[in-house]
This record gives sequence, structure tokens and C-alpha cells, in this order.
Amino acid sequence: MFSGCGLFGRARRGRGGDLRKRGEMGGASSRVAPAEPVGAEEAEEQGGGAARQLAWAEVEAATSGFSSRVVGRGGFSTVYLASLPASRLGAVKVHCSSERLHRAFRRELDVLLSLRHPHIVRLLGYCDERDEGVLVFEYAPNGDLHERLHGGGALPWARRVAVASQVAAALEYLHEGRDPAVLHGDIKASNVLLDANLDAKLCDFGFAHVGVSATAGGAGAGGRPSARAVMGSPGYVDPHLLRSGVATKKSDVYSFGVLLLELLTGKEAVCRETGHRLTAAVGPMLRDGEVSDVLDQRLGAEYDAAEATAVAELAMQCVSDDPALRPSMADVVRVLKEKTSAVGSKSDRKMMS
Repeated sequence: MFSGCGLFGRARRGRGGDLRKRGEMGGASSRVAPAEPVGAEEAEEQGGGAARQLAWAEVEAATSGFSSRVVGRGGFSTVYLASLPASRLGAVKVHCSSERLHRAFRRELDVLLSLRHPHIVRLLGYCDERDEGVLVFEYAPNGDLHERLHGGGALPWARRVAVASQVAAALEYLHEGRDPAVLHGDIKASNVLLDANLDAKLCDFGFAHVGVSATAGGAGAGGRPSARAVMGSPGYVDPHLLRSGVATKKSDVYSFGVLLLELLTGKEAVCRETGHRLTAAVGPMLRDGEVSDVLDQRLGAEYDAAEATAVAELAMQCVSDDPALRPSMADVVRVLKEKTSAVGSKSDRKMMS
């Protein structure tokens, strides 16, 4: 999956037109109803408001005809640096043109249009006028969590705990705050963007599914799911999903547990040198209570030992091989609130006031 999603500035809306797009499933029509135009001042007063449809000409203008700098690239899409109204910089995520990739675009768009949460990347606009679907997101100037954790330097312990709490809150919203629930399907460090305050923004809903469970793909020989159709990314995928081919809320919980282990250890979900999964590498030591032996050495003594132990215990519960033994995301949020001193973002505090 593309890892550089959501790199868009908080833009004032421009003027856009009525857009149409060919349907995804079985060639049937699947058009999005045209949105009412929103003026720039009105959009700002509404805190951004609902995502607005954009004309293809607007997308071309923002990217200088797609000749601007490419700031991200993946199997499904390319992200271009963009010049948005009010002298704001942003980027434009353009999905490649194919029937299969159209389905990924439609899935992500349909889910994002219904979401409003301070720690889920905000969709500003979209264009479904042509086969190459376009999504416009808010800007996350500090890149993604994978870059911050594994690209040099060290993220302070307090910020790691805050990011964990924020991603957990976003997942709790998806699982419990939506009816029907939304399964993200691809929780990983590179799908957690960091804004100007290093607050988390969960992104990339290309594998998302609405409902309490989802079939990950067609069954192969012996009834096992096809490997190419399985939701998720290496190192983060729920083993039960690989065996059954069915994703549930607990599949997201497992992936979140791997993310907690990354924040704790500073190591990647899959070791580049050995190919070993992080869960297998540190699981035995954490089960024996040897938290300090696996903690990110870059932290030095700048961490809270009790919090580290609580995060380690929670992570191991989340990555339990038996989905029934994993906590719900509501339980995860409760534990993080009770056992850590994570400080919420300004948006969190505003929601709670």
C-alpha cells in the first residue's frame, strides 16, 4: 500500500464543477452526488466542512499539469506537491487507472466521506471525474510515524505514548463510534501521519471495510485466502486473518499491538536484515517481563518505567494469537488513560470540554 497518503495543506476551497466517475463493482454505476459549492470564508468558518468535489482542471492547476515534484509513490497512487488557494502548499494523491485500483479509490473515498475525528486525516476534496481518482487531504508536515521512528533521531517517550493514545482513540471511533463499524485493515506506522504538533492522523483507508467483519479475499487451495488479496502489511497482519481469511475488529487490534511494540522498541515490524517479525523477536522477552531489555536504547533514561511496562503488557495482549483474548479498542483506550500520562491534542481537549 502507498505509505505517503494525506500530505495535504488545510486549504480554502476553490470553485469546482459537477463530476462523474465510472462505477466499480461489476461495471455498475457508482456516482457520487454533486456537492453544494462552499465559499472559502464559509469553509473556514465551518472548520473545513465536508469534502468538496473538484474539477479535473482544478487538480491540474494545483499540480502544474502533474509536473510538480512527486512527494510520494506507491503501487496504488502517486502524490504530487500542490499549490493550493491562499498560498498554501499541499499535495494531490492520484490513484492509478485500472479497474482494481478504482475499487481501492472508491473504497477509500466512500469511507473517508463519512469520518470526522481529530486523529483521522481529514479529506478536503476529491475528484472522480476521470478514471484516475484523486483525493485531497489535510497537510501533515512532519511526515509519518515510520519515518520518525526509523529514519534517524528519537521520538521522545511522552510523544510516543501520546501518539499511541491518539491512534487508539481513532480506532475506537471507527469500531465503536460508527454504525456500522469501520475496519481500517492496514494499521501500520507509515499510515500514521504527524501534524505540526506531532499529533497523530490515521490515514490510508484503501483496505477499509464497513461492517463488523470482512472477507479478506477469495479462497485458494484448501480454502485458504489468496495471499495477494489479504488485507494489511507484512509484520502487522493478524495471523488469524491469514488462517481464516476473515478480518474483524480484533484484526485491527492485533496490528495496533504491533504498532505499540514499534513505539516501545524503536524497531520495525519486520527486520530488514533477518526478515524476522518484531512480535517473534521481542515477544518471549516481554512475556518474561524483560521490558528494559527491548526498550529503544535511544531513549536512554528518559522514559517512565511503569508506563513502559503497562504499554508492553497491553501490546502483548493485543497481539495474542487468539482473537478472543485481545482487548477491544475501547479497553485499549481505557488502559492507556489509566496507566499513562499521555497528553491529548488541542482537538482532544476541545472535544472533552
